[in-house]
Amino acid sequence: MKFQSITMNNFMRYKGQNVIEFSCDEKRNVTVVLGDNTVGKTTIAQAFRWVLYGAVLTERGKQQEDYQLLNNDILAMMDANSKADVTVELVAVDDEKRYRIKREIHYTRAYPQLIAKEFYKKVSLEISEKDDPNAGISVETEKIEEVIRELFPKNLSHYFLFDGERWNDVTVNGVRENIKESVHTLTGLSAYQAAIWHLKDMGSHSVIKKFKGKISGSGNMYDNLEKDRNRMEHEIEQCKDKIKNIEINIQNNNEKIEEVQQYLLENKNTEILQAKYNQLLVVRRTQAERGVAAYKSLVNLFSDKAYMLFAKPMIEASVKMVKSVAGERRDIPHMHQASIDYIIKTGRCICGTPILPESKELESLMEQRNFLPPADIGSLLGEFERTGQRWNRQSNSVYDDLREDAQNVDQSIRAYEETCNQLAGMEQQMDRQTDFAEKRKMLKYYQSENSKLGVEKGTLQGQIINFERQIERIEAEMKSQEVKSEENKKWRERVDLAEALYTRLKNDFEVKKNKTFLELNGQIQKNFERMFNAKDKRIQLTENYEIQMLYQTDLGFREEKNLSEGEKIARNFAFIVTIMEYSRNKKAEHLGVESGGDTLPIVLDGPFSKLGDKNISLIAKVLPEVSEQVIIFMLDKDWKYTGLDEYVGASYYIEKAADEAYASIRKVESDQ
Repeated sequence: MKFQSITMNNFMRYKGQNVIEFSCDEKRNVTVVLGDNTVGKTTIAQAFRWVLYGAVLTERGKQQEDYQLLNNDILAMMDANSKADVTVELVAVDDEKRYRIKREIHYTRAYPQLIAKEFYKKVSLEISEKDDPNAGISVETEKIEEVIRELFPKNLSHYFLFDGERWNDVTVNGVRENIKESVHTLTGLSAYQAAIWHLKDMGSHSVIKKFKGKISGSGNMYDNLEKDRNRMEHEIEQCKDKIKNIEINIQNNNEKIEEVQQYLLENKNTEILQAKYNQLLVVRRTQAERGVAAYKSLVNLFSDKAYMLFAKPMIEASVKMVKSVAGERRDIPHMHQASIDYIIKTGRCICGTPILPESKELESLMEQRNFLPPADIGSLLGEFERTGQRWNRQSNSVYDDLREDAQNVDQSIRAYEETCNQLAGMEQQMDRQTDFAEKRKMLKYYQSENSKLGVEKGTLQGQIINFERQIERIEAEMKSQEVKSEENKKWRERVDLAEALYTRLKNDFEVKKNKTFLELNGQIQKNFERMFNAKDKRIQLTENYEIQMLYQTDLGFREEKNLSEGEKIARNFAFIVTIMEYSRNKKAEHLGVESGGDTLPIVLDGPFSKLGDKNISLIAKVLPEVSEQVIIFMLDKDWKYTGLDEYVGASYYIEKAADEAYASIRKVESDQ
């Protein structure tokens, strides 16, 4: 199967009609659409999904209603009476047929609001001969969706419509996916399952049950045996219904377990972050205290000594001025006129010499008295000068001390603010109210419930085995009492044949299922090694086809669940390539040819966005080999690493002006 073209009209980012014609060449089987981020690459991938399944791919936390399909520019030009339509047409071909799928929605505007209101929608499918596209036959409306899903099974859409940024774990594009069933569909094993189910496992409506109903017997004993058989078959169906409900509950619990485990895994560092957050709160509190202490020290130092620093120039100028006025100093330090008056009054000098009237001693004292305050300011000036000198000595380090304290305050504030910013960043990464203990309690609860359900399921399965054995004995007895007639003989032969076919199919299914699993598990590792430069890693499938990545350790390979986005994409690419390659080889084997076989095309949206340059090249070169057609939407800057130029049969570029909200698609000619 190959896509010939897709035509978008007013679809999301694309205003008016935009057409992409895909390369269907056998060798140059790659079509590339290049563009920068946010210009509309993913919109094209959404167009594929919408035209095939009537829904776009939703992001986590969003619903279909949150996505407006009508181009915003078209909507803005509409008034209350205007009508506009969105259409996407996809043309696909296989070896014989051509399929034209067209989905459309007509809108009005909820004026004056910029909201599009849907008032009419339609999907059409036209099938024609590949060589005569004009002679198409329209499929009845009620059968269109069924035919589309037969051509492009929805449960496989996550493989051939690959979103490199969202394909994650067993959650594919936000939808829980039974990978095992998808693998069975791709590898043809689902046909065995359908046949087995139809023959016997669907209960009262099965082929074998209906055949048995055609056989008649005679007498009350036969009737009683038939009633017992019917009762036990009814019991078996009830047990199977209960098992189905149990399996649904187990699956739901598994999803919840997986969700909690994934949450704990994704938030593995959050608990550490919370501990760091609490430690950082202590650091911030210490920094705040240190900052306050530094500020107090600065204020105290300023209060105690800053006046000396500020007074220093004034004191120096004042001493200089007074000296210039007072002349030569002849004062006795710390002496005043009152001191001389006291000596004269006592009549004796402090040295013991008598102070007599008109004596030389009295004359000397009176002369000295004239040089003491308040008659002379020499001594005061001396004291002033000594105080100034003392302040000068003490203020020599004040400037440096103030500067150091100010720097301490500044550093404390910066450290405090930086810690506050770190705390704010942490708060954005985590919810401080998250109760991890409660999460683990939930995990244990679901695991315990699954354990109980597993026991209940085992009990029911044991009851089914017991009922089946009783039915075998009853049917053997009924067989001996069947009316000997050609009619009964005919239906008995048919029952025996159906039973033998059922047993054969079931045995073949188990053999092929196990063989497929082993082959896929071997091939997936080979492809992983082909596509990725990772000697210390390997991948494998579990029995439920969950994809595990293993890391080399001293004790051998161990599973690692906390993968980077790039590792998840690497793992999933290896899986998808393996499935596609296996499916193609099996179909070729069935057709009796060496290679080939019809496969679904691979449409890749941003497949390499989180991979290294070397891995991009390794992966890209494998894709054209395993699929008949590869369609890639990717960044222009990443294209050079793919090495796919020799495989490209058609290339396009998405153009979007900076001042415009819509994009357009331009075909790139081969010489450009």
